[in-house]
Amino acid sequence: MKHTLILTILLSMPLFAVSAEQDKRVMERLRVDIAELKGAPSVEQIVEKQKEAADDLLLVINSGRYEGKRLAYLQQVHNQMLLRPEPTQAEVNRTHAAMIEHMSNNQRDNIKNNSSNQNNNFREQQIKMREMRQTMKRDSATNPSTP
Repeated sequence: MKHTLILTILLSMPLFAVSAEQDKRVMERLRVDIAELKGAPSVEQIVEKQKEAADDLLLVINSGRYEGKRLAYLQQVHNQMLLRPEPTQAEVNRTHAAMIEHMSNNQRDNIKNNSSNQNNNFREQQIKMREMRQTMKRDSATNPSTP
């Protein structure tokens, strides 16, 4: 009874891992598809996000939680954010296209890595099964059970 339970657990473990990996790959592909379908954001959206980030940083600066070198660094970063030139739509489009390509490349690399990991998992599973069979044979040889 124990052996069948352990055997069932060992056999079902890779099934759950494969399902989670498939879900992850699907979500990665969906993110790429959504980014492609939405297209590049407008310059106004980018500027709005930059202003929001600068306001958030100013909030942190004024909170009084930081002082000394850390406060000086945060103030320097805030000034750089305010002085940043406004991007052109062409720059935004290039950045968006590069982001989509990067996401697609990562997805392809992950698929290659996952397939090799699945092969490794299969090998590990075979090794565990072999060890378990040997243990079961040893146990049955030393402790013969009576039906």
